[in-house]
Amino acid sequence: MSKIVAKLPDLYESYKLWVSSNPQVVGDVETTVKWLSYFLVGRVNSSTIVSELIYTLSNLLVLFNDRIIEKSKSAYVSNDRSKYRLKILLTTLEYSEVFIELSAKKLWGQRGRWIFITIVQIVKCIGRLVLKFYHREIITQNPPIVALDRKNIDKTLAEASAAESAPDMFDSANSTFTFKLKRSGRVVRKVEGSPPVYLRSWKPLDPDTVDEPTSVPVVKYKSLTTAEVLYILKPMFHLTSAGIFGINSWKSYSVALFIDLASLNMYKKNMRSLSPKQRLELSRRTIQLLLYLMRSPFYEKFTQRKLTALINAIACTIPFSSTICQPLLEYIPQWQQTYFYMWST
Repeated sequence: MSKIVAKLPDLYESYKLWVSSNPQVVGDVETTVKWLSYFLVGRVNSSTIVSELIYTLSNLLVLFNDRIIEKSKSAYVSNDRSKYRLKILLTTLEYSEVFIELSAKKLWGQRGRWIFITIVQIVKCIGRLVLKFYHREIITQNPPIVALDRKNIDKTLAEASAAESAPDMFDSANSTFTFKLKRSGRVVRKVEGSPPVYLRSWKPLDPDTVDEPTSVPVVKYKSLTTAEVLYILKPMFHLTSAGIFGINSWKSYSVALFIDLASLNMYKKNMRSLSPKQRLELSRRTIQLLLYLMRSPFYEKFTQRKLTALINAIACTIPFSSTICQPLLEYIPQWQQTYFYMWST
């Protein structure tokens, strides 16, 4: 036993070397493990928990291997280690929350399930608020640390490092980064106010945008802050309303939908103040509004009947498709009850 323990550091170093040398092969292995979780559903006892465990471990494996690849490239995405560790924690919770919920339900029933759901969401909200107010992030991605593009690793790491070292918001109206020449009135950007090359428009600054250098940026920042805080606190508002009105109530459903729409509307009014990366995250949040079609009570009232009719039509029309459609019809109710919650996005 002692010999095996003594060999563990060497095995770990060998694993790190293999991962850093074969990122695309590692990606194929990770994908295979992830797909294994789908095939296990309904085939073994407690298949839901087992498949969710495998899916969670596959995501954590991707996160772990990405950090190995970053270190091998000598590219630490964040210079602020506390911020980086916080993002690692939030990403781990994001990947593990469904497994934690299912395990709590299995061990302690519905009461234990809701206790752990609340604890996880409180931790996530606190962490995101720290990123917002202490680390000054305009928009936090979901998950906070996304998987690396293994095919373009060098480019991905370079862009991430540039975005991390640059300010979150480049606003030509911000007097901290610009000044106006007294005689000509020409607006000049200071050296410390220059955004990365990929964010530059190469257009002259508009003098009209700096006539009131103190009011406009403050108003925009407050609006963006309110929008992000609403999005961060949405799980807590939804859980509170669900506890008061019931999980399948139209009132709790409407509260979450209203908060999402209000947050997105505030962001869209200030789109010019956002970087391309932040706009991409905003687009993802907009697309996720489609998930409300699969959430209770809208799903039971409208979506379920139409979705079942569509899948049955495909099974009757396309040859051999029934082998996929029939299991899909059996699994959809379970997936809808397990994954389509307001607090998961």
